[in-house]
Amino acid sequence: MLELLEPIAIFTHVARAGSFSSAARKLGISKSKVSTQVAELEHKLGVQLIQRTTRSLSLTEAGQLLYAQGEELLRDADQAVASVHNLNDATRGVLKVGISQSFGTMHIIPALPEFMAKHPELELQVSLLDHKVDVVSEGLDLLLTMSEQLPLGMVARPLMKCQFLLAASPSYVEKHGVPSRPEQLVDHNCLVYQGEWHEHSVWQFKQGDDYCEIGVTGNFRVDNAPALKSAAVSGLGVVYLASYLLEDELEKGTLVPILEDWQLTHHLPLQAVYPRRKHLAPKVSAFIDFIKDHIGTPPYWDEPLKELYAKRK
Repeated sequence: MLELLEPIAIFTHVARAGSFSSAARKLGISKSKVSTQVAELEHKLGVQLIQRTTRSLSLTEAGQLLYAQGEELLRDADQAVASVHNLNDATRGVLKVGISQSFGTMHIIPALPEFMAKHPELELQVSLLDHKVDVVSEGLDLLLTMSEQLPLGMVARPLMKCQFLLAASPSYVEKHGVPSRPEQLVDHNCLVYQGEWHEHSVWQFKQGDDYCEIGVTGNFRVDNAPALKSAAVSGLGVVYLASYLLEDELEKGTLVPILEDWQLTHHLPLQAVYPRRKHLAPKVSAFIDFIKDHIGTPPYWDEPLKELYAKRK
């Protein structure tokens, strides 16, 4: 059946134009190909479709029937293509987004009703992910990730760079004291992120031209950043965490910054990752722009920490 679609389309153009030459020009192919395709179609169907003379052509009864069906077929094809183009030219349809779990829960999900209100014709499907993601195999249009590694064949648009803080609970500080230099962390219980692909047990610090990396140890390791934060709040030890996780705890005083004069240089960007393609769908672009505006520059959760960051410069 599929092998008949092209010759039926060519025949329909011939019947519509009234000549092989006109159909060939319209289709951008040779007249000989048009003639061959129509002849092969007649052979496969076992009927004559066109009465040919030196000056004109006319359709047989079978040809008239096939021409009517061919016109309907071409109209359906044109409508299908137009529908796809319309989908690509507007923020409608389905948008499948994957988001890093902890960041998405805290800072993206609460903002999505505003995005949906702006784009009522869009259906948003969100996956909160805590594993290494294959964008294509999981059927995602877009991934918001804190990963430092860009998957092959993907495009990444940086949205912001995370600031990091060293923090502990007031009870821990009261019991164990406050380190004045990063090297003194070897005497403290440091809570470590340990995932399937990454262990963050070497902490980086910078102060002016002074840079150091400290290998830390502790009695608690976990593959979930919010769990590290909860352990720190309970007084278990010191954490090295992205500031987006600590907004409420710093405001309430359940965690306090440590080594405030030192810049924590661990690199962790938020990136919008999507398959490499010639044209980015407007719905994807609209979502990325919305998230970037929502986060702000600097990110809204860092606003209360401006004085701290200025102190480090």
